Amino acid sequence: MENKTDNLNAQQSLDLIASMIREAKGNMAKSGFYFLLWGWTIVIANLGVYFMLEFTDIKNPFLIFAITIPSAIISMIYGMNQDKRISAPTILDSINKWLWIGFGINCFIMAIFGKQFNWQINPVIITMCAVPTLVSGIMLRFKPLIYGGVCFWIFGAVIFMVDMKSQFLLAALAVVVGYLVPGYLLKKSEA
Repeated sequence: MENKTDNLNAQQSLDLIASMIREAKGNMAKSGFYFLLWGWTIVIANLGVYFMLEFTDIKNPFLIFAITIPSAIISMIYGMNQDKRISAPTILDSINKWLWIGFGINCFIMAIFGKQFNWQINPVIITMCAVPTLVSGIMLRFKPLIYGGVCFWIFGAVIFMVDMKSQFLLAALAVVVGYLVPGYLLKKSEA
């Protein structure tokens, strides 16, 4: 039996490839939800720790980062529902999904072994945010995410140079610039 793609001329092949890229881009553009969910989660957690360190004598303000657990559950449920809606996930969809899953696993490992590097988690995680954000921006051809990824590298370097308390303020600002602004722009472009 002859495959339909065997009979495509060069222009039809290019049109098919362009169509697949547009479909993958459309699927990935729905990721604005994730940037907003995680952006707000991380901003709230960082600001919460900063304000608790600054204005209270709470022994372990870092427990506020437990709000990432419900966000992870929401992300998984949302992702499974999105996967059901996509009739044929593209390779770009899979790459993007596993890129972010890998990033999440790295963040989890950093949180577990933070004591090994004097709890300098924020600059490490903010710096790590650069790669999946930048790559997602490149795959989507969406400049705000590309700029967000670059900003994460810059903020990550700066955060290493400030005191622990200030790290939480700068990390919150980095996430506003790197996730929330691009996330809202991405959401707006979906409409």
